[in-house]
Amino acid sequence: MKELLGKDEKITVEYKACQNGIHDDVYETVCSFSNRYGGYIIMGVEDGGKPIGINKKLIKDMKKNFVNQLNNPAKMSPTLYLSIC
Repeated sequence: MKELLGKDEKITVEYKACQNGIHDDVYETVCSFSNRYGGYIIMGVEDGGKPIGINKKLIKDMKKNFVNQLNNPAKMSPTLYLSIC
């Protein structure tokens, strides 16, 4: 993670603030990554790589909702394989 945060965003790395929930632009990034080489979406980080964190009370639900959305064929087709940390 430190290695990824130490670099600027690029074709396979995107930072998203998402302190209080997953924003719509995260799903746009997922689509972009799925149409190319894959990549890392790092939430709780501002543009430029500054960590700002995520509301700890929301993390569990954010993970669950994110996976559910990406595995819902009505929202994403084909469904995607994810690795969530």
